[in-house]
Amino acid sequence: MSNPASSLQATFAKAVGAYNAGQLAEAERNCRLVLSARPNVFDARYLLALIQAGLGQHKQAVESFDKALSMKPGVPELLSAKATSLQQLGRHADAVAAYDKALAANPKFAEGYFNRGTALESLGRHEEALASYERAIAVRPNFAEAYNNRGIRLQELGRFDDAMASFDKALAFAPRHVAFLHNKGRLLRVLGRQVEAIAFYDRAVASGAAFPELWISRAVALQDLGRTEEALASFDRAIALRPDDVGILASRASTEIVAGRPADALATLDRASGKPALSAEYHALRGNALYELDRYDEAVDAYDRALALAPNHAGARTDRANALRLVGRQAEALRDYSAALRIDPASDEAIYGRGTLLLSLGRFQEGWPDFERRRAMGGWEKREFSTPEWDGSEVFGRTLLVHAEQGLGDTIQFSRFVKLLQGRGGKVILEVQPPLRAILSSLGNVTVVGRAEKVPLHDMHVPVMSLPYMLHAGSDVAPGGVPYLTADPKRVEAWRDRLPPGRLRIGIAWQGNPNAKVDRVRSVPLRAFAPLAALPDVTLISLQKGHGLEQLADLPAVMRVETLPDDFATGPDSFMDTAAVMMNLDLIVSIDSAVTHLAGALGRPVFVALKHSPEWRWMEGREDSPWYPTARLFLQKRDGEWDEVLERIAAAAAERFAGGQGTLA
Repeated sequence: MSNPASSLQATFAKAVGAYNAGQLAEAERNCRLVLSARPNVFDARYLLALIQAGLGQHKQAVESFDKALSMKPGVPELLSAKATSLQQLGRHADAVAAYDKALAANPKFAEGYFNRGTALESLGRHEEALASYERAIAVRPNFAEAYNNRGIRLQELGRFDDAMASFDKALAFAPRHVAFLHNKGRLLRVLGRQVEAIAFYDRAVASGAAFPELWISRAVALQDLGRTEEALASFDRAIALRPDDVGILASRASTEIVAGRPADALATLDRASGKPALSAEYHALRGNALYELDRYDEAVDAYDRALALAPNHAGARTDRANALRLVGRQAEALRDYSAALRIDPASDEAIYGRGTLLLSLGRFQEGWPDFERRRAMGGWEKREFSTPEWDGSEVFGRTLLVHAEQGLGDTIQFSRFVKLLQGRGGKVILEVQPPLRAILSSLGNVTVVGRAEKVPLHDMHVPVMSLPYMLHAGSDVAPGGVPYLTADPKRVEAWRDRLPPGRLRIGIAWQGNPNAKVDRVRSVPLRAFAPLAALPDVTLISLQKGHGLEQLADLPAVMRVETLPDDFATGPDSFMDTAAVMMNLDLIVSIDSAVTHLAGALGRPVFVALKHSPEWRWMEGREDSPWYPTARLFLQKRDGEWDEVLERIAAAAAERFAGGQGTLA
């Protein structure tokens, strides 16, 4: 006759064996056979709870853990296992309470302290989590995982040196641990030590079992170093491991956008277009790629999809506003900037965008304060001076240094506001780019120095483009009138006899700096100036220097553009030469460049060829300019189409000359 107790022991032994072999369904079947015969067998109840947890049945597991605990309260391992299931159910506070009971029963339970730290992290109680990891380390000094988690928490708290030491400890005990190597690499990247970070990522890869996040981190560090192709290859390794992850594709596309390859970015994003659950970030990034491709209406649609998924996405709201401006929907753009700022009141991009839009609408008093956020935009060069920045206070008896920023045209445009400083009883020093030193000296009552020269002693300093804000400039953006710059009379006279002959002479400039991002939409092919060249009695004279001159060798046979002698606009004061030549011309026709600003500041007649949605300074829907009363603006009717613009300019020039408005006539 068989012994029932012996039979149950054998069944339980089968359950334990199956559990250890990972055969959880078989383990559960045998365990339940035991419990159906004897419901109060502690070991079987405990094992069933562990099996249920292993099967992901955490709610049932917690119930089984509680039944086991009712038989033997205070078992540390049992309380800890129950806490783990509570964590899986999102009941993190209950998990912490269970860990606390386990640790009260066994204060030397290192895993309990460690797991308690992870539960505290989920509750956002990071300082307590850090303390829990430190207790785990105190109990078990070689607890590598605790050192790793401690490092993560220290890094998030900004204690980078301590975090580095903690990661080093973890790696001392487990030098090939992929996650530990990855985490140290991420900290090195945060510290700007990208080359070292990549070395750690590579060590992790060499250790095997590289996971997608590791390849992504490696790609981002490579991107930081401008090693775009290597970064893309690293993203591709991550995609191979997780091909359905839209986030990785989006990260790859983001790298391509940063590298100035929006068409490639769009192709990368389109690889995810058929996948489910596309995120707001995905659509926002697609909008950015379309924006960079000048496909603004499509960009707006993409931002709309992003905002439908995440209405409080401040970045997408700002980007949508930027795109709306370029399709002529300024009122909506202004609302979007305001909405973005309600979500993120400190957003530099939204504040600066709102400021330039307000300026373009002629709302100067509102726009100038926001325009100060240009300092947070890319390309701003922070100058280091020993003096404080001017706060708008009294300048009487003191010396104020006004220093140039950004481009040559910006300096010419904003130098007019120096006139508002004159007469306040202080001394003004204007530091400018060397080619502008001579021409800006004609402002009068100001000491002008070149950027390369030693800065004279001064009491305060201010960037030139901050002057209208500091001086509370309103709608009068031409204080003292135009012209406010004057060409050297001797140079004017000298160039009069050196210019190519012609009854009507038009100076032209067609190319900006090709390294500037805006140049792809502002420069005009020289061939497009053919209608001007065809006007009777007109001689076109190139005012171009450097970039764009190669186009002179590839003109239609019927088109002629005269060039000036090799010594034109050379040397440190080159813009004075350009000014002298302009005084001998009947008209200047230029793109949006420093040539235009110089002609306007001199009060010379200038026709400006502008892209469909011009920069803020040319304002909205205008053919004239309050900045330069002698300027006439000609905007593209469609993006990228310059031929029609130059035909209108040629017709306007013909009308001007026929009416006897040639200024030298």
